[in-house]
Amino acid sequence: MIAYPHTRRSAIAAALLITMLSLTGCGAGDGSKGGDRPSVDDIEAQIAKTSGDQVTEDQSACLAKTYYESDLSDEAVRLLVEAEDVAKISPADLSKADQLASKELYDPLVKCLTPAE
Repeated sequence: MIAYPHTRRSAIAAALLITMLSLTGCGAGDGSKGGDRPSVDDIEAQIAKTSGDQVTEDQSACLAKTYYESDLSDEAVRLLVEAEDVAKISPADLSKADQLASKELYDPLVKCLTPAE
């Protein structure tokens, strides 16, 4: 029973961040080139800002690295970093490539949030 609060907290954090992932990429399929991919530090800062105390520093670092190394377009990752409220980004606006990349990221992101045993 001692692990229950920690497990529940991880589940809440996972749901929050996976929701963030599924909402990234608005407009990424329009073919425009908007610059370089945001840095791991930029991604991590947005995760920390968005998730508050729901994730640890290690989890945040893992998530940021996973997003950075993903097949998401630079535009999708930049949108995640620049969004003031990721909940306002419509999943319907994802490009097909970003939809596929998002699906492939589910397990790696959950792994980042799973407590070490």
